[in-house]
Amino acid sequence: MKIDSLKKYIPEDLIEKLKEQKIKKLYPHQKEAVEKGLFEGKSFLISTPTASGKTLIATFSIIKTLLKNKKIIYIVPLVALALEKYNYYKEFLGDKFKVALSFGDLDSYDPWLRDYDLIIITSEKLDSLIRHGIDWLSSVGLVIIDEIHLINDVSRGPTLEILITILKKNLVSAQFLGLSATITNVEQLANWLNTEIIKSDFRPVKLYEGVCFNNIIRFVNKKPLILEELISEEAIAKDTVFKRKKQLLIFVSSRRNSESLSERLSCDVEKFLKKEEVSELKGLAQKLLGIISPPTKQCKRLAKVIEKGIAFHHAGLVSQQRALIEENFRKGLIKVVCCTPTLALGVNLPAFRVLIRDIKRYYPGLGSIEIPVLEYKQFAGRAGRPQYDKFGEAIILAKSLSSVEELTQRYILGKPEKIESKLAQEKALRIHSLSLIASNIVSTLEELLDFFAETFFSFQYGKAVLLENKLKKILEDLEDWGFIEKKENKFFATSLGKRISHLYLDPLSAYLFIQALKQTEDLGISELGILQIISYSDEMKPHLILRNKDLAILTEVINLNKEKFLMDVPLVWNENYEDFLGSLKTALCFLDWIEEETEAVLLEKFQITPGELHNKLEIADWLIYALIEISKILRLKSIVGYLQKLRIRLNYGVKDELLELVSLSHIGRVRARRLFERGIKNIAYLKKTSLDTLIEILGKKVALKVMEQLK
Repeated sequence: MKIDSLKKYIPEDLIEKLKEQKIKKLYPHQKEAVEKGLFEGKSFLISTPTASGKTLIATFSIIKTLLKNKKIIYIVPLVALALEKYNYYKEFLGDKFKVALSFGDLDSYDPWLRDYDLIIITSEKLDSLIRHGIDWLSSVGLVIIDEIHLINDVSRGPTLEILITILKKNLVSAQFLGLSATITNVEQLANWLNTEIIKSDFRPVKLYEGVCFNNIIRFVNKKPLILEELISEEAIAKDTVFKRKKQLLIFVSSRRNSESLSERLSCDVEKFLKKEEVSELKGLAQKLLGIISPPTKQCKRLAKVIEKGIAFHHAGLVSQQRALIEENFRKGLIKVVCCTPTLALGVNLPAFRVLIRDIKRYYPGLGSIEIPVLEYKQFAGRAGRPQYDKFGEAIILAKSLSSVEELTQRYILGKPEKIESKLAQEKALRIHSLSLIASNIVSTLEELLDFFAETFFSFQYGKAVLLENKLKKILEDLEDWGFIEKKENKFFATSLGKRISHLYLDPLSAYLFIQALKQTEDLGISELGILQIISYSDEMKPHLILRNKDLAILTEVINLNKEKFLMDVPLVWNENYEDFLGSLKTALCFLDWIEEETEAVLLEKFQITPGELHNKLEIADWLIYALIEISKILRLKSIVGYLQKLRIRLNYGVKDELLELVSLSHIGRVRARRLFERGIKNIAYLKKTSLDTLIEILGKKVALKVMEQLK
């Protein structure tokens, strides 16, 4: 089926844009979706390999829905993926339709979204908007759920499952599209969603899968490849970059491994760079070094390997660093990326060849365990780029000759694990039970059970009654904590309960915070007490890793500051003691940050990377904001101002004395300290300072912007 045959459904200008993307003919599963009624509004669960054109099927539905003046929700799991989809549709649709991007800020109604046609949004953000009572949900005509197999994910799955259940109940006539690369029990999930199935193994770029031991790659579906060297990673890197002039993704189990492997391979990759590439890479390295000031050890390591055409990529990098690596890998400047599994779920970053070096991963409390087949398939799906390659290769690295056959059978020939609901966790049930009551979706135990009877959990396991005892206990707790009230067998959220739901907090964390805030009336308030209590919450986990040398330091801090903690310090043999120590280490890191320690010092002292630090600071900002809002409801007015100041200090990483200076845009912690040390201690001093002096301290561009603000 040619793309021109869809002119009766799609305006000609958009057909031409699709042709510009080299889309002239539909793949078999795309044709099947059209023939089965995609443009007539039928719902589908689409399970096809990575890079097989699922987005085009979604685009057809988007165009069809927009032409009917209906709103579209496009749900994605990650911010990076949301940005990618937003940029694509913003460019593709032009000025004809309004495209919005919505994520973060989980305590906002975002009324401006009412005026947008296509809303690309994370599942947590949409869940939060529904809690705030958005008034435009009924105008939605299409719901797209990207990476729908993440219902299987322990952390994200429950929210996604509840969200889909709510949308199914409220949008009976809307079209639903579920997109995924790997679903074994696709029929079960489709039956729950009430959708048709489009399932195919078709890939526009053929995928060859194999296992490598020593210098031989034994492919399942083609002849073995004999490499020139015995050390597999180096041999594969050389073969990919030098012989084939292609790019390579290497998946490893940890951040440390990604960094050490990239350093090990950098000398090999460097030999095959062109002169102009060497120059460009030096410029890119300097750009990456300048993102964090002063640069950390990790930044310097990254810049050093980048100069040689290779990069490491993991959550310990800040988002700007990751984005630059992704952009320059796509451009072909970076030849090899050593990455952790997070990249498999992120942005579209394919390569000719994918090497899965570590088939095992360490799980706390469980040890080193083989990764699921589902995860391997996600990695392998990155191999082969439709615009550049006729085929792609996914290779598993074996540790012994005897394991080659076992890895082949388990991963290459094996089926991915079934998608299973993770909704039965007590934390998930607690969070969503309060939300359902606060949003007036349910008001009795029977209605709550009826709601859960419509979830994927109940569809899989037969009865919501399996959850009944847990739900009864949760309702009792919510009532005891003052978050809900019961009147004539009906439950109503209290004003406090509604606020907790809007703040997107686990009710157990909220109860912990309330008890802590009440303690401040007797114990007083301190930075250490507040930072420790937010760090102890489930929202801040995982805590910073405890090392042997930390024990003596943390014990001393506990002994010197017992009266400052807003919770009882657990006894040494108590199961919560390690959690307490982890929360205390995290709190001490935050304390050093607001005392203006550099990220380089924090990396050395706490083993926290810039990416981790910024992520934890975002969570801390949200939790301090929650404390402020709870304090207002509890009428603890004396605490509010203190918390607001602490929140600003955490945001900028500054001492009290710099708060006024950082209120100006373009003035962060480094520039504010520079001004302060020159005697310019606040805005009043700043107004008396000459432009020449400001230029000397801040540089001309920033100085002029500051002077403009002072007017």
